[in-house]
Amino acid sequence: LSEYLQLSLEEEPLTVMQLWRKFRSLRPDFISSYAAYHHFRSKGWVPKGGGGAKYGVNISVLYRKGPPFYHAYSVVIERADDAFGGSALRPFSWRSLAALSRITANVSKELMLCYIIYPADLSEHELDSPEVIVSRWVSSRERTEQDDI
Repeated sequence: LSEYLQLSLEEEPLTVMQLWRKFRSLRPDFISSYAAYHHFRSKGWVPKGGGGAKYGVNISVLYRKGPPFYHAYSVVIERADDAFGGSALRPFSWRSLAALSRITANVSKELMLCYIIYPADLSEHELDSPEVIVSRWVSSRERTEQDDI
């Protein structure tokens, strides 16, 4: 038995491309948020989004393997270019970063900063499709941690 979800707009079924463009038009940070969500899910992590705005984060709860196994993180997702520059969606001062860290600690979580790095030569046309192929650098620490998953 195979089940799938079909979304419609004014009773017309939407294609994946139409959904992608609609989500991009509704949320300027959609691509970065989706890339982070997809990355965490592909590694077996469990991201939950609800309530993040209350604490100033994009993903309010992120677990490795699920709640019973590991403590939680609150995740801030930020876009950067490949020189790790560009205009930040949420520029931090030391004071605001310390406050955010304190708030997440008060709800028994750790703060994680997740940077989505966009190549400088990536065009808007390429961002108009969910089929952009990306690669990423994996630190030796992460490789060691992945053995546990």
